[in-house]
Amino acid sequence: MEPAHWIDAPRTGRLLQQARNTFLTSGDLDPGLVRESIQASWLRSSRLRVDTDNVDPSYLGLEGPTPLALSAAPVLSALADELANESVSIILTDQHGLVLQRTCPDPSLIRQLDRASLSPGFSYAEEQVGTNGIGTTLEAGVPTMVTGSEHFTGPLGGFACAGAPIHHPVTGSLLGVLDLTSSVSHSNALLMFCARSTAQKIEQQLLARSGAKELALFRDYLAACQHSSSGVIALSGDLVMMNSQAQQRFDPADQTALLARSRDASGSSEQVTLVADLPSGLVARLDYRPAFAGSEFAGGVLRIQVQSGLDSTTGAVRNVVPVMPGLAGTSATWLRVCQAVDTSRRNGSWVVLEGEVGVGKIALLRSVNQLRNGSGHFRVMDASECGPGWLDTVADELSADAGSLVIRRAHLLDAESVSGLSELLLEHDERSGVWVALTMRSEPRNPEVDAQLLPHFSHTVEVPPLRHHLEDMHKLVPHLLGRLNRGNNLSISPSALAQLMRLPWLGNVEQLRRVLLRIAQQRRSGTIDLDDLPGECRATTRRRLSQLESLERDAVVKALVIHRGNKDKAASDLGMSRATIYRKIRDYGINLTI
Repeated sequence: MEPAHWIDAPRTGRLLQQARNTFLTSGDLDPGLVRESIQASWLRSSRLRVDTDNVDPSYLGLEGPTPLALSAAPVLSALADELANESVSIILTDQHGLVLQRTCPDPSLIRQLDRASLSPGFSYAEEQVGTNGIGTTLEAGVPTMVTGSEHFTGPLGGFACAGAPIHHPVTGSLLGVLDLTSSVSHSNALLMFCARSTAQKIEQQLLARSGAKELALFRDYLAACQHSSSGVIALSGDLVMMNSQAQQRFDPADQTALLARSRDASGSSEQVTLVADLPSGLVARLDYRPAFAGSEFAGGVLRIQVQSGLDSTTGAVRNVVPVMPGLAGTSATWLRVCQAVDTSRRNGSWVVLEGEVGVGKIALLRSVNQLRNGSGHFRVMDASECGPGWLDTVADELSADAGSLVIRRAHLLDAESVSGLSELLLEHDERSGVWVALTMRSEPRNPEVDAQLLPHFSHTVEVPPLRHHLEDMHKLVPHLLGRLNRGNNLSISPSALAQLMRLPWLGNVEQLRRVLLRIAQQRRSGTIDLDDLPGECRATTRRRLSQLESLERDAVVKALVIHRGNKDKAASDLGMSRATIYRKIRDYGINLTI
């Protein structure tokens, strides 16, 4: 016997239209005329306040072929040949209802679909157009037929749509929908059967492609395990493998940290070397190599080498890190970096600090100087200001008897300046009285700096991005507030701090400082709550937004805060449709706990 959602055949005709009109005017539902799945969808569409008279889906655009579209291509091509003489449109969407492809042999049906914007680049999620074969299939997670007046929006009542979900054959995650759409007059009982069988064929194609990639990744993983006595990790979007050496050498906390650091290389088709500071105190080097199935990227394999620190299996007591003036943070990752830089300063060995913009490289060096340098002299020479006389000033600083000299953003130096600075460092090596530190970004590299300047420095310390030690936010936020709001008692609520810890902080500590400064300028005492957070802190998207997108996100958040989360009123203020503001909230990951 077929599942209930399949034998629950759609109703058509005048009585169904009357049932729809009754629901739209009074909210009453007739279970004898309206199927349970359609009732649920109508209620969702009503709560979303989808326009019942106009079809106005958002155009999101397309960014090139997706893995789903590539896998589905041969299946859809074969189906199009079979339906070449039928007035049926073949539609493929992603998991959000975005139409990826549409094939239709009937010009008349194409014109109807175009008028309804049921074409590539448009979203047919329920929040956009209400009950339909695509959006309702995504919401219900099962094959769904929507015919005639079962559509929530009137202009779609001329269509019959059969949607079948497409799941990933390995993970089971929902990837999209295969939808067959015709006019109501051309629909028949085979439409749903054809949609389901086609979706199954696409899943078989996905399995074949996925199997080939996983086999290639597994082959590279085994090769790495056979040629290495240390830990090995292999990962792709759907798979993670870790050999027995890694499992035995690293405790669960270290394993979690290794996997989190490995994700920074995930998806890269280039070789990458990473450094991970682990909770146990170990410092691990991860050499990442991509794996390919033919020309198709399959994942990556990382070989783990312990560079320094104590083995987590020894139980040895870690060295005590001194209290660092002007800094905050107690995580093992952060303390390990502080200890490494402090050790270099105490030993007088020159050091290079690498890391993303805003991670606190200068603050860390300033703190170490304050802790260890009796004279207190601390000079920062910014490579971005390099010009006539810049190297002369560096030479004067190197000739001093004591103190600390920091060459900031050394990756910006041109070839001539790199050569001149290298000669100066050669004249004044680590035996001189001045301690020298270099700061630079990890990527992209400056080959001249790597070749000529790095040999003058004993070692390199990588300062981690804030997202790798978010547990330090409990100390860091109050510390920064105290510095920004001297003399006033300004604290932060647990809910606001929890929201800050959900964010990626692509600008690191400097971005956090700017955010808190903006808040402190508005609220000078009391407790910072969710309502006080600016727009950039109410969204959890991990992609870097353009300036225009940032402005749009902040405007949406501001409108939502003003109207206490009422999306209808916020959309009205912004001149958006209800469907558009729902999409913006989802795309920007805006937190609506207001």
